[in-house]
Amino acid sequence: MNIVVPDDYPPFYSVSGQAELDRLRAHGEVTVHDTRFADTIELGGRIAPAEVVINVRAYSRFDSAVLAAAPQLKLISVVGTGVDNVDVAECTRRGVVVCNTPGVATASVAELAIGLMLSVARMIPASDRALRGGEWRHWEGPELAGKTLGLLGLGSIGRQVAVLGRGLGMRVIGWTFHPDPIRATAAGVELVGFEQLFRQADVLSIHLRLSPHSTALVGEKELALLKPGTILVNTARAAIVDQKALVAALASGRLAGAGLDVHDPEPLPAEKNRYLEFDNVVLTPHSGTVTREANLRSLREPVENVVAFLEGRPRNVVSPA
Repeated sequence: MNIVVPDDYPPFYSVSGQAELDRLRAHGEVTVHDTRFADTIELGGRIAPAEVVINVRAYSRFDSAVLAAAPQLKLISVVGTGVDNVDVAECTRRGVVVCNTPGVATASVAELAIGLMLSVARMIPASDRALRGGEWRHWEGPELAGKTLGLLGLGSIGRQVAVLGRGLGMRVIGWTFHPDPIRATAAGVELVGFEQLFRQADVLSIHLRLSPHSTALVGEKELALLKPGTILVNTARAAIVDQKALVAALASGRLAGAGLDVHDPEPLPAEKNRYLEFDNVVLTPHSGTVTREANLRSLREPVENVVAFLEGRPRNVVSPA
C-alpha cells in the first residue's frame, strides 16, 4: 500500500511517531510531508499516489477537487474526532472510507476547558502579566462553586467537563442535538432547552462538532440571552460562534470574559486578532489535545485504524455507507 501523511506540520509523526511509522512500513511505502503545503493543488499532489492517507491537521481540506487528485485513495484516517475538513459525502461517493479517533483527547480537552474557565474567572494571565511588569493589582472574580455550568454539546468531552465542573461544586446543565438522558444523568447533567441553557448559564462551554447545523449556532441573539457577567469557553470549533458577535459582547462588557482554544483562521494572525484588546480573554493555540498522554494516543490510534482497515476489520468509521 502507498500510505501518505500530507500535513505533518508542525511536525508530529516525524518527531515523535517513528515507532508508529515503522508499523505502517510493514504494510507498504510510507511518505511523511513535514512542511505545510502552499495550496490545495500541492495538497492534491502530495496525496495523488496514496491509497491511504493519515490526516494530522485540520487546516487540510479534503474537498472534491483534492480527492479527485487521488484516484487510488481507499482510506482517510483522521487524527482527532472532528471531520469537518473532510467532504464525507464525496468520500462515500468515491468509495473512500473515513475514520476518526474518538476519545483520544477527551480528558485533555476537558481539563483545558476547565483551565480556561478558571483562568478567565480569576484573571490569572492578566495577573501574571501585571506582576511581571511590577504592578501589584487585584481583579475581583467570582467563585465557581454554586454557579451554573452550561454545556453546549454532550459528547464524551462535554460529559467529562460536567464531571470536573461538579467536582468544583457547580450545577451542570446541558443541551445537545441528540440528547441521551441516561448518559446525561450518569455525568450529572440536567438537560434543558436551548434558550434555557443560555439564560441560566454562568459559564457557557462549547463542545459540539462543527457541522452545517452547528455553524454560527451561537450568534448575537444567543449571546444576548446570556446573563451579564457570563464566561464563554470554546474548545470545539471557532465557527460555532459568530466571532463578530462575540467581540461585540466582550466590548460591551456584557460578558465577563472568554477562554478560546479555537480560532478562525488558524494559526491566528496577530494583526487580525481583536481579542488582544481584552485582558479578560484567554487565548490558547488549539492545544486542547496537546498533552503527553493524548499525543501518544493521537499517534497510535490513526495507525490502528489503518492496520484494522488493511486487515479487513475497519473501525471508527464515520462514513457509514
